[in-house]
Amino acid sequence: MLMRPATDLTNHPLPLQQSPGFARALKLLGRDAVIEPLQGCGQVLVLRRALGGLGCVRFASRGPVFLPEFSIDDRASALRSARLHLVNAGPGDAAVMRRAGFFQILSPATTAILQLDLDPGAQLARAFGKWRNAARQGMAANLRLRQRLLCPSRDGWLLDADLAQQRTKRFRALPHALSLAFAQANPGDALILTASEGGTPVAAMLFLRHGAMATYQIGWSGPRGRALRAHHAMLLDAACRFAAMGVSHLDLGTVDTQYAPGLARFKLGSGAAAQVLGGTWARLPGWRG
Repeated sequence: MLMRPATDLTNHPLPLQQSPGFARALKLLGRDAVIEPLQGCGQVLVLRRALGGLGCVRFASRGPVFLPEFSIDDRASALRSARLHLVNAGPGDAAVMRRAGFFQILSPATTAILQLDLDPGAQLARAFGKWRNAARQGMAANLRLRQRLLCPSRDGWLLDADLAQQRTKRFRALPHALSLAFAQANPGDALILTASEGGTPVAAMLFLRHGAMATYQIGWSGPRGRALRAHHAMLLDAACRFAAMGVSHLDLGTVDTQYAPGLARFKLGSGAAAQVLGGTWARLPGWRG
């Protein structure tokens, strides 16, 4: 096997759930989380939890992350060495999971990944025609777009609005406690973008930056924000801001064309690529590992 240090992944666009920033947030919340090297061909963020008489359960989400030059056999060998029990796998890892002795228990979800460009014109050119027109309408609406760090005392209104829309639209997201812990553990990397009309917020977005990648964590828009196409203008603005920070990709989250078709159209219309993840896998031998 070709051996390289896992530190080669330092500038790799890691998903949020495999990033050092996420590990720091989990530890701040008292979770047992650690990033482990994988025989020199990658790394994995492992969340460990004692589960009654079953012993220590080792879980990974959106990982492991492998360097691209390693074969399926090399990756499978490294994965077996990690002694994982449950894995929400990343894209393209089904063959590796099978080779490592895992069996699939849930089908894969799809996420939207937007490549970023410093040039607003080039970023807009990635989008579909209707999305571009909506973004131009939003940019012409005289909205004031401001970016600032997430502040629990000042931004509680956005978290409350998000909880309300989760109840209304019947969906669940990562707990707000995790976003707040991420902000505390990673100063400067939890960023709120607001759109205001006449001093009144009409839409807002929360992003978590993790190295060369950022994740769209929360989005809210009132009726006026939707009418003014605020989110289209905001996402374009955020894409260019993050590109200027050295971020190469923006994870827009899960795409669900059945239960949230409007949101799926918004994400994919921006020019984001639909990325099929690897599904959920289990491996029972060595459960007490």
